[in-house]
Amino acid sequence: MSQVLRTDQFRSAIKEIGKYIAQESGSRKIATDFLLRIGEKCQAYARQPEMGELRSELGEEIRCFPVGSYVIFYRPIEKGILLVAIIHGARDIPAVFRKLFDAK
Repeated sequence: MSQVLRTDQFRSAIKEIGKYIAQESGSRKIATDFLLRIGEKCQAYARQPEMGELRSELGEEIRCFPVGSYVIFYRPIEKGILLVAIIHGARDIPAVFRKLFDAK
């Protein structure tokens, strides 16, 4: 089975997104369903790590894929993927990435 590993930054961000969606929608179910959708897509990309869009301007081997309004960033690893960030697609992604990771 393919592995999906998560950085501390990713874990923290996904918790905040779940809380935000539950609060804004008034429904924990909507938030849970969205988080499950993220999990399913992450498993799919872990099985085929090279299918994500390469974002070399953000760092070595950084790839991404969208889920709803968010973009998930990861690095392929030997048996899957390492999730490094989740950022709302409307934000200035290179600037946010630099702030989070002091990237290029």
